[in-house]
Amino acid sequence: MQEHEKVALQLIFMGVIIAMAKILVSEEKATWRVVVGRSILNGFTTLGAGAVLIWISDLSMLGVLGLGAFLGTLGSQFVEVKLRKLVNTKLNTGE
Repeated sequence: MQEHEKVALQLIFMGVIIAMAKILVSEEKATWRVVVGRSILNGFTTLGAGAVLIWISDLSMLGVLGLGAFLGTLGSQFVEVKLRKLVNTKLNTGE
């Protein structure tokens, strides 16, 4: 496995772990749908932090993982809020 593949898998795994931790501390009921959905969402928003390597190619692995945790957490919250608004809008307008 090449280095960039390892970094991608580490970022996805870290995002999944963060999502599960957020579910454990929330008061929302933890159904399988919520756990899997948030894990996928957070895993791939965290992976987006890997794109930083395009601009900062000499960033250390710790820097990439830290940035991934930061952007993944904030990014998944943003995406989740926007998706909830979109779904609610669609349900309320009857589309």
